[in-house]
Amino acid sequence: MKEIKLANIENIANNQSVINNVKRKTEFIDTVSFVDDYPLFSWIDINPTELCNMLCDFCPRSDPNSYPNQALHMSSFLFEKIGAELKELNYQGAVTLSGYGEPLLHPEIAKIPAMFDKTTKVEIVTNGKTLTPELINQMISNGLDYFVVSMYEGEFQREIFLNMFQEAGIDESSYALRDRWYDADEGYGIKLTNRAGVTNVGNQLEVDPTAQCFYPHYSMTIDWNGDVLLCMQDWNKRVKFGNLYSQSLFEIWSSPKLNKYRNALAQGKRKLSPCNNCNANGRVHVYNHALAFEARKN
Repeated sequence: MKEIKLANIENIANNQSVINNVKRKTEFIDTVSFVDDYPLFSWIDINPTELCNMLCDFCPRSDPNSYPNQALHMSSFLFEKIGAELKELNYQGAVTLSGYGEPLLHPEIAKIPAMFDKTTKVEIVTNGKTLTPELINQMISNGLDYFVVSMYEGEFQREIFLNMFQEAGIDESSYALRDRWYDADEGYGIKLTNRAGVTNVGNQLEVDPTAQCFYPHYSMTIDWNGDVLLCMQDWNKRVKFGNLYSQSLFEIWSSPKLNKYRNALAQGKRKLSPCNNCNANGRVHVYNHALAFEARKN
């Protein structure tokens, strides 16, 4: 494998709140646990719903013809199955409710955190448009550990959400407010990616076919219908590694197909789809998991 090079955190975002959030997650994402000597994931992205209540310029949803809103939601059965399997695996990492839509639009979103064991860190990434103090308290009571609120409308939202969390009696250790109200000249306040070739809005980096990526070494991405995707960058969703209605998390995680992608990306070979069209930096949380997989090969 090529030498593993960590990304410079200060260069992956033009926003201090994003940098702080990355550093906060490092503690548990970069801790490797094992199942039968096999390195286990430490981060799971779940897409609860295909609905969103915003159309952001930098998002593929800005074109409803190519990525339409659909009332498709992950079933309670599947959430419970994922939670039960994580408990059996003694999972100590995180689950984030985020995905390709707005998670608060899932009709049972308040109940979902309770479907995971207390050893699992459950987070939600939301635009907060339907958030209320009552919902905050309900989700915290059901086991949610952390809110990440992305503010797209303007700086005035900061006071609104600060007051909301204060009214709910939640201190700043349980939430982060991310400013996303900037225009295209300022990169919308995020680290833009082309979503594996789906969008090219803004000042995008060129695709580097020799860039290493370690997303599949530490993270799983689960779609609303149980499909396991390569990572959250893949908005086309054409490459699937299995489905949780018929397979287990660990069965898919340790599959030859997923290992094929891991090995190629660790060597800096982005020839496989969707990686061949992707400009995302997959070297932020890498070192321990990458070494664990490399040691297993040797």
